[in-house]
Amino acid sequence: MNGVELPPEHGYPIRVIVPGHIGARSVKWCRTIRVSSEESVSVWQRGVQYKGYSPNVKKWDKTGMTDYTTAQSCQEMPVQSAMTKIDSKVEVGEKEMEISGFAWSGGGRSIVRVDLTTNGGKMWTTATLGEGKEQRPGRAWGWTLWTATIKVPDDLKAGETFEIACKAVDSSYNQQPENVDTVWNLRGILNNSWHKMMVECVAEEE
Repeated sequence: MNGVELPPEHGYPIRVIVPGHIGARSVKWCRTIRVSSEESVSVWQRGVQYKGYSPNVKKWDKTGMTDYTTAQSCQEMPVQSAMTKIDSKVEVGEKEMEISGFAWSGGGRSIVRVDLTTNGGKMWTTATLGEGKEQRPGRAWGWTLWTATIKVPDDLKAGETFEIACKAVDSSYNQQPENVDTVWNLRGILNNSWHKMMVECVAEEE
């Protein structure tokens, strides 16, 4: 890994790499490979570890959930994005700010667009895609980086705040949901709701 022998914490001596699928499928410390007509009986495949249930399931019982041994296991990840370089403050009178981040989707699906909003989705700014956008269709295994210049809301006063949110769209036109409420589950996995950050307006520095 990165030009050196695979370290034990990353699966020495051999780790299976399964592009486009959740990390749990890239098995560490591999000793044997067997082809089977049935899903693995491992707890990581048949257990509750990587299965997403309805938001109405609040505890591990039979109320509102199917038998976890027969429920569909998570394989490909949903589309998601995040802001990784963003100022937490802007000065009074600033008109624009620069933001950058990454986007990714499972199954080798490429990213076709990343949108940002400062008013809860009423208006959007489309980001410029950078490194990663050249990945082949169906084989987009890595991040797609993006940058954007957004307008700061008008007439902000010192001490006021505003929220910036971003969402990605993949090549199948899957989009991130606005809120976590509709995708929340007891395991806490597969949350790909809009990434949101608060920005504070501060007085100009003298």
